[in-house]
Amino acid sequence: MDENNKEVIEIRPEDKDFFAEFIDCEGPIIQDSIDHKKITLALDKAHDIRKFEIDLYWKRATYFFAFFTVITAAFGYLFTHKNYTFLAPALAIIGSVFALCFCYVNIGSKYWQENWEFIIDKIEYYVTGNLYKLFFFENHRTKRPSVTKINIFLSKLIIAIWYACFILSMHQIWNQSMVLNVSYIILIIYSTGTTLYYCDKTVADISNNDKESPRFFRFRNPNYIKS
Repeated sequence: MDENNKEVIEIRPEDKDFFAEFIDCEGPIIQDSIDHKKITLALDKAHDIRKFEIDLYWKRATYFFAFFTVITAAFGYLFTHKNYTFLAPALAIIGSVFALCFCYVNIGSKYWQENWEFIIDKIEYYVTGNLYKLFFFENHRTKRPSVTKINIFLSKLIIAIWYACFILSMHQIWNQSMVLNVSYIILIIYSTGTTLYYCDKTVADISNNDKESPRFFRFRNPNYIKS
């Protein structure tokens, strides 16, 4: 096709900064040009990575729910058997730590999923139109609920349940040993604080990634000898 007959795709003013950083292009995009091929391939990649993030999201959720099933059964056994009730708070602490991690994992998964959705929103206008933004509904009540937000709420509920289990199990053994009581209280405070600190630190590490020292790279020298 003649260069003069190819379609010229104008970049919207609100997207100029994005494409200047993304493909180093602020002006019009010529159909079938390198820049046009870049955004077409980028859109396909963004869809693939978004689907990959969703797949990972449910795999992580399945892993945590499997663990919660096991530890809940173990806690119930210890809590209902008099000889082992002193161990129930320890399992409640473990459950609370995993519940906190589960909440952060859900928040992180939602962020990365939305990250690729925002990229799709930016690029698709110039390739397929506003296909991804389009959805139909009969009225406001039939609008789609957010599955990830529901899961985040559920993870926060699980946190509350495990702390309630800790309080209940501590109440059951309170008169047995003051040393044990104090030890469990210190342990849950320490484990909660450490978990929150570490999870928040991972957020800070990602947000400050641009400020970190540069990465080094090298290519290996091929050493092939003809036989």
